[in-house]
Amino acid sequence: MLPDNSVQGLRQAVERLCAWAEDLTRLTAWLGLLLLVCAVLVTVTDILARRSVNVSIYGLVDLTQLFVMGFVFLSIPYGFMLGSHVSVEFATDALPPRALAGVKSLAALLGSVLMLAITSFSWTRAMQQIENGDVSQTLGLPFIWYWAPLLVGALLSLATSLLQTVRFLLLALFGNASADHPQAAPL
Repeated sequence: MLPDNSVQGLRQAVERLCAWAEDLTRLTAWLGLLLLVCAVLVTVTDILARRSVNVSIYGLVDLTQLFVMGFVFLSIPYGFMLGSHVSVEFATDALPPRALAGVKSLAALLGSVLMLAITSFSWTRAMQQIENGDVSQTLGLPFIWYWAPLLVGALLSLATSLLQTVRFLLLALFGNASADHPQAAPL
């Protein structure tokens, strides 16, 4: 067993990392939201232009795909950080807090494995398309513009899910150090 001061130091380090990661992922989620707003604005503008002056925005599909892909993958890390992904809690509601933390740690680890696979496969495919000089169909945008937010979001999701794995593992192994602060982080 680790000495209490070592456990406390580890908890504090993980809490600082979690606070920093939450700020970073919140920022990327806001950036993702801005991309979604851009997708909505360009689509609405296209609809209005087609209806009023019979002109369509050239490359609308390329733009909306770019904006929506960016939105999705830049928002996922914040979901990992908040633990807000879809879950079936009725199966774990009766578990004691440390056992529940163990289940959450395992779930976060599985999320890490998934994000590692997504990152790895995406990186391979992105490098192939960059080497081939592939571009979008209508506007001719280099595919790195599509892959960049996906890869950034996937890497950040991997990092945050690993951080959550450690966070919940500490809680499962050593219990809750902040029981006197019910609004505090789970560590």
